[in-house]
Amino acid sequence: MKEIAKRKMKGLEGSLEVFSKKMADFELKEENAMKFSSMVFSEMKRLDFDEVFKDRAGNLIGVIKGYENKEDLALISHMDAVNFMGESLIGFKAGIISSIYAGALLKKMMLPLRGDVIVCCVPRAECCDFGIKYLFDTFLKKRLDKIKGAILCEPTDLNVYLGHKGRMEYEIIVKGKMDRDFLENRGVNMLGTMFPLINELEKVSHNLPVDYSLGSSSLRIKDVSCSGYEEPKESREFKVVVDRTFVPEENQDRILKRAKAIAKDIYKGEAAIAVNTALAKSRIKTYAGLEIVSEKEFKPWRMESNHPFVASSLAVLKENGFNSQAGYWKKIITEGSYTFAKLKIPTIGFGVGKEEMVNSPSASLTINELEKGVYGQVLIAHRNIGMPTFGWSEDEI
Repeated sequence: MKEIAKRKMKGLEGSLEVFSKKMADFELKEENAMKFSSMVFSEMKRLDFDEVFKDRAGNLIGVIKGYENKEDLALISHMDAVNFMGESLIGFKAGIISSIYAGALLKKMMLPLRGDVIVCCVPRAECCDFGIKYLFDTFLKKRLDKIKGAILCEPTDLNVYLGHKGRMEYEIIVKGKMDRDFLENRGVNMLGTMFPLINELEKVSHNLPVDYSLGSSSLRIKDVSCSGYEEPKESREFKVVVDRTFVPEENQDRILKRAKAIAKDIYKGEAAIAVNTALAKSRIKTYAGLEIVSEKEFKPWRMESNHPFVASSLAVLKENGFNSQAGYWKKIITEGSYTFAKLKIPTIGFGVGKEEMVNSPSASLTINELEKGVYGQVLIAHRNIGMPTFGWSEDEI
């Protein structure tokens, strides 16, 4: 199979080079997200996928049909209309390129598979994974029991990654009638009023848990706002937005309860003031006209290193010259937060490039590096849903 893959890849090298240059040159902004999506969609059509379509959430789906209808495998990449949590988009374009060319190579090799390979390029907004949720609520809903595993095509430096921290945005809302003494004691301006709360949150940020595999939790004040009447005796609302990463030993409910307890303790002497906490939400309108309200949370997840899907994937990579090891993302957030943490689909990450490249706008990959990512994803797909080909000649395959 190794020699077949190399020969068939030769026929794709020219178009891979042209498309990767198009991707590198494309400046992805919110206003031209539809143009970017159309470019990727056209490439999947040109590569002769058995099915290619878009859904109303903006997901791009390409299907390479298998010989049987028993076990499917998903190759997942993502596209963002704007920068995601400060990460550079260049670091994720490689995942789109490698996943669709892995599908194309599987098609050219004509390997017998027990099911379909489904290549999914999903849209995200800041801290909102609305694309993957819509995909599994619609097109993949009927296939859920057949999906043997998912490969996340994010940068792993050609290692097999098994999880990462969670991330969420939450709001602390302080609301009520604040009399003149209350405001004067803390300073009439907004920051003066909220400083005690912000100060306590900053103290918390220095004592958050650390996970050996996934790294440390973090807390960052993202925004502070105020609404209400100018007259001090009227009701006002102060809001602090917190950007929080967290390891599996923590969870959303405990984080929100602790934040609420800290705020209530600060304002406990003010009977007319109510304190609440809530997961932040975002209202998203896709270019297809679909309106979605999405909570701003990605759950933490961690696959077992001895899971058969992990073991077989590592084995086939090592058998074919990859020096792949099991590892974890320390910074990147992926759709594994939904496929594994929510749906329990066996999920791994495998992609070209180092994790650090997401913060480097000038990062780029060579064609040779991209081909390694394509080849590795093909090996993993075939090992997990491929039918045995021992003793077959290339003509028979």
